[in-house]
Amino acid sequence: MHLTDVTLRDGLQFEKLTLTTEQKFALFEKIAACGFERIEVTSFVHPKWVPQLADAEALSTRVFASPLAKSCELMAFVPNEKGLDRLVKFNFAWASAFVAVSNSFNEKNVNSTREASLDGLGRTAQRCQREGRKLRIYISTVFGCPYEGLISADDVEKVAKVVASFQPDEIALGDTIGVATPAQVREVLGRLAKFWPVHKTALHLHNTYGMALAGADVGYGLGVRAYDGALGGTGGCPYAKGASGNLAIEELNYLAHRQGWRKKFPTTELKQALTALKATGIEPRSQLAAILAKGGDWFGENKSG
Repeated sequence: MHLTDVTLRDGLQFEKLTLTTEQKFALFEKIAACGFERIEVTSFVHPKWVPQLADAEALSTRVFASPLAKSCELMAFVPNEKGLDRLVKFNFAWASAFVAVSNSFNEKNVNSTREASLDGLGRTAQRCQREGRKLRIYISTVFGCPYEGLISADDVEKVAKVVASFQPDEIALGDTIGVATPAQVREVLGRLAKFWPVHKTALHLHNTYGMALAGADVGYGLGVRAYDGALGGTGGCPYAKGASGNLAIEELNYLAHRQGWRKKFPTTELKQALTALKATGIEPRSQLAAILAKGGDWFGENKSG
C-alpha cells in the first residue's frame, strides 16, 4: 500500500489556526520520519483564498533545504497555471490539481465552472509533461456534494473520462464531505476500471460518517493501492457544516498493518507526530489519538517499528 500524507495541505488549509512556517516544517520532519511514500507539502494558491497556506514558497524552500526532502516523493497543489508557475521553481516531483464533479461545488471552491476547470486541467497536464513533473488530478465530490446532494456514478464517469484523456500519472477520487458508502466506492471503482488502470488510481477519503476505513477496505479488494490520509484526521470542508477531516493516516496505516498490507507500523514515529500536531494547538481527532489521550496504548503495536 502506497500512502500519501496530506496534512500540510488538505489538513491545514481548513483549520482555523494558521501555523507558522517553522511549525509546519517541524510537522514535516515528524511526518517524513513515519516512512510514508509521498507527502503533499503545500498549495500554491493565492493567499487571499487560503491564508493558512500563504507561506508556500517559504515552506518549500525550507523543505528542500532539508535532507528529508529526499526521503520520499514530494507533491504540491496548483489551482491553476499561475500556481504551476510558482511550483516549477522548486524540485517537486509531483503537482496536483483539481476538478469537482459537482458544478456548484466547483464554482464555490475555485470560482470557475466545471467545464472551465477541465479546460485548465488540460493545459496543466501539457505543461507538467513539458516540465517533467508527474501530475495527480483530484476528482472531488465523487460521492456527495453539500449543494447538489448525492452524485450519480454516471456524472462521475463522464468527468473521469475527460480527466483520463489528459493522461495524468494518477487520478485521486475524493470523498470531499465524507459520505461514501462501501457500495458507492465499489460502483465508482468498477466503472473507472473500464477505462483507467487501477494502479494509477488513488482514494482520498474523508471520515465524517465513520465509513472511510470501510471504503478503503473495499478499494484494496478491488486493486487500489494508493491512499491519502492526514495526521489526526485534520482538515474538513468549509462548505459543508459538520463535515469532519481527512481519514486519519495513523488509522489507515494501522488498518493496513493489521491486515498485512504494510509490513511495518511506525508506532513511535506516529506518536511523536501526533504529539507535534497537538503542540501546534490543533487537537488530533482520530480514534487512535483518543486512545492515547485516555492513557491507553494501541493494541498489537510493533514496538520495534
